[in-house]
Amino acid sequence: MKSVAKRLPAYTEVDEDQARKLGQPKTGLYTTEVNPPRNQETPSTSEGFVRSILEIQTGLLGVKNHSPVVAYEIHRPTPGRIHLQFCVQTKRMERKLRLQLSNQIPGTKFSTGSLKLPVVSGDSIGGGILTTGREHRFPLRTEFDSSPINNVVAGLHRHAMRDTKLVVQILFQPVAGHSIKEWWRRRRSYQTSRYLRKEKEQLWGSQSPTKRERRQADLIEEKQGQRRFWTCIRFAVIGAEEYTRSRVKEVAGGFNILENPETGQYLNTTTIQGLRKRRFLEFYQAIRDRKFGGYSHRFQVSVPELAGLVSIPSRTQKNIEYSDT
Repeated sequence: MKSVAKRLPAYTEVDEDQARKLGQPKTGLYTTEVNPPRNQETPSTSEGFVRSILEIQTGLLGVKNHSPVVAYEIHRPTPGRIHLQFCVQTKRMERKLRLQLSNQIPGTKFSTGSLKLPVVSGDSIGGGILTTGREHRFPLRTEFDSSPINNVVAGLHRHAMRDTKLVVQILFQPVAGHSIKEWWRRRRSYQTSRYLRKEKEQLWGSQSPTKRERRQADLIEEKQGQRRFWTCIRFAVIGAEEYTRSRVKEVAGGFNILENPETGQYLNTTTIQGLRKRRFLEFYQAIRDRKFGGYSHRFQVSVPELAGLVSIPSRTQKNIEYSDT
């Protein structure tokens, strides 16, 4: 089965009509491009920013989650330019986002971002997603000396993948509501924590939990006790044709810094593959509309985990748009 999967196409080509439709973004979205100051150290993570833009909304009886979805994106429409942007659903959220980022990183400037995907007729389209390698109750790494997104943009410098246009999208929405599924996830998390803390029966007798198991139990309980977010990480790889799989792996490698040696959690890479063009088009439509779905998988992260994922890079790089350019 694995050999068959490897033979499946990892890209398709779009015609003029398909490229036009992918270039028409969903209405009712607002983008803000972030231009950080050059040669200035930025916070390694943005926990305060994540908490400040948090909005919880539920439907009737508090069951269904209607909280707004936010997208953090890294666009590289050409090798010579990278722009960082957030996409939100209301003008009010856009104002809040600009205010909180200005407070966190003085000297930051803002401009209107792009809702369009950089796709034209004849381009190949493909991509990939990241999901947690273990159950998402096990947290990712949350402590860094500098922004973990530095590792991602470092791989997108102007001399890398010169034949490829790229969009890296991190979509997130607060977990809210009182669904049965959420109750079951919470129960499973505490069951895992209790199992890690208990003595294990071995052939030669019982064995006390190790220091690592106790630490894992602490981290699982800590994550469960915090506000959590549904998160989706995906890449649009445009124009790479037969190198699409390789490009997906290159971009995904920048996220390896998030692997947590204490919990064993890591991010697993999946390349979008299929015989039908519709699979690729639906994947790109979901990216374009900033919505979950489209063959993408979501997982839960805590505020500290998300704070690393949506941090602003401090790396100085010639193709990044800074506030003084």
